[in-house]
This record gives sequence, structure tokens and C-alpha cells, in this order.
Amino acid sequence: GEEATELLRFISFPSAVIASSLNCYIIRNPEIGTGVPLLNKDTENVFPGETSSVAAARGVYSTTASRAILQMPTYFIPPLILETVVPLKHFLNDNPLMVVPITTILLLISFGIGLPCAVGMFPQVSSIKADEVEEKFRGLGYTEFYYNKGL
Repeated sequence: GEEATELLRFISFPSAVIASSLNCYIIRNPEIGTGVPLLNKDTENVFPGETSSVAAARGVYSTTASRAILQMPTYFIPPLILETVVPLKHFLNDNPLMVVPITTILLLISFGIGLPCAVGMFPQVSSIKADEVEEKFRGLGYTEFYYNKGL
């Protein structure tokens, strides 16, 4: 009964984190094989026709991490508000039909706040040092490259 309900609270969050992250990684994984173009500071492709798998991997990993982080606001903010805002708690106790609509609104607000924060944690155009990419791109006069990490 109650113990199972408490256990489900601790299972649902890691399950959602794993599912969303794994989904993102599986969908984006082919990019690691094909690579992404390396750009200069003006976001111009510096080696047309060539791509970097190292930069692609970083983009995929950072996007996957942002998907994991995205779960946090939707799992923690609504219960925190529902438990700590005493007038809201009393209102919902007196009006049980409002629990689902209020919870839904809180979830939408949490997601709406959390999405730009999670996506913004990693810049859309990220940098990578020239000595961290494939050998073929080193020693060509660049100290740093840029790449579009994707969404």
C-alpha cells in the first residue's frame, strides 16, 4: 500500500531520466559516426566536406545531459508547491476535483521554466580546443574550433 507508493516516487524519477536520456542518445548516436562540421568564431565551416566525430560526440553527450536535467523541475517543483503552499493545500483538500487541473498547470509551468534552463545549460554553438579534435585538424593554425551541438 503506502510503502509501494513511496517506492514508486523514487523509481519514477530515475526511470524518466534514464528513458529521456537514452532516447536522446539512441536517436542522436548516428551523428557521432558521421560527425559535425568544425566552424571558426564567425560560425563558418573551416573544412568543407570534413566533419569531426569528437565534436559530434560532445554535442550528443551535452544534449543527452540536458534531457536528464530537464526532468528535475517537473518532478520536484509541483510536489514542493503542493506541500508547502498552505492555502493551496487547504483549497485542494476542500476541492478534490481541482487536484488534477492544478497539478497539470504546475507541471506545465515547471516544464515551461525548466526547458529553456535545461537547453541553455549547454550553448548551441560550443567550442572545442584544436588539440582535442581528430589529428587531421591539428596544426592548421587554429587553437579552437566551434560546432553546433544540435537540439
